[in-house]
Amino acid sequence: MNLKEQIRFASLALGCKTNQYEMDALNDEAAAAGFQLVSADDPADVYVLNSCTVTAEAGRKCRQMLRRFRKQNPEALIVCCGCHSELYDLGPLSDLSIGTVGRSKLLAAIMSKLVEAEDPDAVSLRQERFAADNGDYLWKQYEELPGTAYAEETRAYLKIQDGCDNRCSYCATTLARGPARSRQPEAILREAEQLIEAKYGELVLTGTNLNSYACEWQRNDPEAPGLIDLLEELNRIPGLIRLRLSSLDAAGIITDEFMERYAKIERACPHFHLSLQSGSDRILRAMRRRDTRESFRRAVQTVRKYLPAAAISTDIIVGFPGETEEDFRDTLDLCEEMDFMRIHVFRFSRREHTAAYDLPDQLPGDVKRERAERMHELAEKLGRRAIDRSLGEIREVLAERNDELDRWHGYTEDYLPAVVLPDADRPVSRGDLLKVRLCERCDSFVIARVCD
Repeated sequence: MNLKEQIRFASLALGCKTNQYEMDALNDEAAAAGFQLVSADDPADVYVLNSCTVTAEAGRKCRQMLRRFRKQNPEALIVCCGCHSELYDLGPLSDLSIGTVGRSKLLAAIMSKLVEAEDPDAVSLRQERFAADNGDYLWKQYEELPGTAYAEETRAYLKIQDGCDNRCSYCATTLARGPARSRQPEAILREAEQLIEAKYGELVLTGTNLNSYACEWQRNDPEAPGLIDLLEELNRIPGLIRLRLSSLDAAGIITDEFMERYAKIERACPHFHLSLQSGSDRILRAMRRRDTRESFRRAVQTVRKYLPAAAISTDIIVGFPGETEEDFRDTLDLCEEMDFMRIHVFRFSRREHTAAYDLPDQLPGDVKRERAERMHELAEKLGRRAIDRSLGEIREVLAERNDELDRWHGYTEDYLPAVVLPDADRPVSRGDLLKVRLCERCDSFVIARVCD
């Protein structure tokens, strides 16, 4: 590798939108430093993997990707960061491995490693892993990243907080990300303005636990601005088309006051992703969730009180230790009652160091697979129902990409996947907001036509 030549730089984020945000910001920093950004599928001189540890399968995929990078270019610098490398030693598969903190200095560390590889006599960079047992000092405040998270899509992720103070019994992400800490509103608004100026029409607020935004400030000052105040401030930025929340826990945030103010935010999307995880009160207690069936039901009713047409999606874990057929049926029944437009289904995965790892009555894989299949069947039925219910109505679709038939793909404001048929009288460009009529369902998406 010759440092006098442009260095090919590839990154890949596994897992959540927060991970993707962090790689988008790193890519911006790398491009500004003169690196050539390439796809992670192509030969590169530097590969960076932002790892995920939410399931055992996610961890396996992290290791698989690191090995694939090495195969693609045996001489490349392989770098790993993120949740899985926070909890597990991925040093044998990478040349530089950190965890969930220290990313603000990651590019500098990469450049030092490259210099070291070019000049064997150079002072060696000490490889550090910021693990949970020695990284607490870096978990006391939000870590700003040097780059702006310019995404490849028309929507951009905007990270507003990190970490989580909840201790759900199944969750390894909390262990990897540390305690909740919030980003200063000034920094959020500044990056939002940069993204909008760069023609990103939709901003998706993301973080480990959006419910926790500003909570550490409000403990000392109950009047400190919170999440709804931030949304109102973002809504005032000229040029913003849409504002969307990535995920919320219903407990503690979906109140009449929150929804009354949210419904008045012009650019806020009528879509909420509320994580349920189980419809059984017994399992929810074992998961250490703060919701109950009834509190979640009330939250959904509150959303629809102020936004009757709001779409609601959720996460469900099947096969949690001790889950009986009756518990699972409770979950199926509640999901159908809530009429979710989308359900993300996960099979319970034992994660080391979590409370659920050692729980009795661990379910066999075939039971978890069978329940996941039944939950997927329900999810597909509810998804079709959501589309069928919307047919004939007017929506707006943000044009994201076009296909070989010159149809534009995107999402409606309530997050229905749509394909817009070409219109010779109306040329469309990426990023346009199209007023459309929803015409027919095709599998899991809706066919739409541009209308006046």
